[in-house]
Amino acid sequence: MEEKDIKTVKTTRGELRYYRDWGNYDGGVVMLNAQTIDRYKAIKNEHPDADKCGVFFAFSRERFAEGYKHLVELGHIKDGDKICQDKDTGAFGTKDGLAAFFKFYDDSRAAIPKECDPQEVYFYEYNNHECMIAWDGDKEAYDLIVGYWGEEVAKTIERL
Repeated sequence: MEEKDIKTVKTTRGELRYYRDWGNYDGGVVMLNAQTIDRYKAIKNEHPDADKCGVFFAFSRERFAEGYKHLVELGHIKDGDKICQDKDTGAFGTKDGLAAFFKFYDDSRAAIPKECDPQEVYFYEYNNHECMIAWDGDKEAYDLIVGYWGEEVAKTIERL
C-alpha cells in the first residue's frame, strides 16, 4: 500500500489535512478533515422551483410551445400574454418570475463566502474541474475563488 504524503494548510476554520491521491485520482486532492465542503455542495445543489417561479427553458420552438402552455396551465400567464426571455440561459417566463428564479441563485452564491472556507472550495473545485490534467492548470478553480471571495483572499490560498 502506498504511503500518503499528508500535508496541512491553515484555513479560515483552523487547519486542513489533505493529500494528493496519485493512485486513484491522477493527483486529485483528498481532504481529511474538511469542515465546510458539505455545506458548499449543498448550496451548489440547491435550485429554485421553475414551476413555482413560472420559468421554463426552451431551445426549440416545440419546447417553447410546451413551456408556454405549461405556464398557462399553472396560472402564471393567460394564453396570448407576452413573456420575457433571458438571452444568456434560454430561460423564459414573466419578468417577475425570471427575477425570482435568478435571485435564488444570487442569494445562494452570496451564502458561499459567508459559510464556506476558500481553501476547501479551491481543493473541491480543483478536483471538480479536473485541474490536475487541465491544460491551464488550476485556473478554473482559482477563478471561482476570485469570484466568491475576491482577489485578495484568492492570493492567500495554497495553490497546487
